[in-house]
Amino acid sequence: MTTGQHSVVRPSDGRRRSPIVEAIAFSHSVAVTPARRRLMTIPAYLVAWIVMAALSPVWILVGLVVGVFRRRSFVVLRMLGFLWAYLTIELIGLLFAGAIYVTTPRNAKKREDRFFALECWWGTSLFKAISVALSLSVEVEGDDAVLPGPLLVFIRHASIIDTALPLVFVSNAKGLRLRYVFKRELLMDPCIDVAGHASPNYFIDRTGDPKEELEGVRRLTENLGDEGVLLYPEGTRFTKLKQERALRTLGRHHPELVPIAESMKHCLPPKPGGALTLLEAGEGIDLLLIVHRGLEGMAEVSDLLSGDAVGKKIEIKMRRIPADEIPGPEQRLQWLFDLWKRVDDFVASGDFDG
Repeated sequence: MTTGQHSVVRPSDGRRRSPIVEAIAFSHSVAVTPARRRLMTIPAYLVAWIVMAALSPVWILVGLVVGVFRRRSFVVLRMLGFLWAYLTIELIGLLFAGAIYVTTPRNAKKREDRFFALECWWGTSLFKAISVALSLSVEVEGDDAVLPGPLLVFIRHASIIDTALPLVFVSNAKGLRLRYVFKRELLMDPCIDVAGHASPNYFIDRTGDPKEELEGVRRLTENLGDEGVLLYPEGTRFTKLKQERALRTLGRHHPELVPIAESMKHCLPPKPGGALTLLEAGEGIDLLLIVHRGLEGMAEVSDLLSGDAVGKKIEIKMRRIPADEIPGPEQRLQWLFDLWKRVDDFVASGDFDG
């Protein structure tokens, strides 16, 4: 990982956001420093863990009773158990992060190595916790395509669960370090906040100036070495409402692509800006495509409480697309949408022609 590069959080553009986002996941500004933000989020997570620990006999009993009468695989108890595990993993991760900073005051390389190991542990632990909580099983195909780097990595976004997949099956399993395009709201997670700033990642402000934001994404490809840059081309998790909004936006800018986007039943159309920026900046670099199915209808925590996720099988397929098979700038947008249509077809059928 390149010494001297660091993550960036774009300044707020002053637009109105939800009170929770404004209070917790705000950006760097003159009035609010990263230290001040963490003085809010870290104690909040600690208090939440203490409350859950103290009330564990109560929520376990309530979860059991609800499970008996609701007949939905005890999903409330399962999710409360995962929440406690999540908070525990967060606090342990923060303790290790603090130890890393204390023990590597003048050794940037060692600090980056240890943070990479911490990121892998964190993501793998969270995925194991949710897998146990929901009795999930996983089948992976094509992971031999991950190495060697450098790579651009595009992954489908369907659920809050799939955010852990790259850490588990790319970084932890294969040792490939990834630079992420994070949405700024994820700063509400203190582990992502602390560890995310120890590596070359970019926290994008989705309401900021597009040129500035895309320039931040572009910089992730600088001095890439044998690492990878990961992007969720859809930009957000799939829901029908988000699909309608995406189609309206696409119709204003690229009406010729609306028919193929309308034919997608499980995926949002890719947002051209970030994806095309990375393809241009990473000219000559192979693309790793990660597609998955089995997490449909799980975009929000409330969806998980339905019980439909319990016992699901997640199928993951990885395909490496050589750089010389990625078309030039004039054909690249149509190619991207054709590629994402194949991703959508895979979700429907389980077959991916790669």
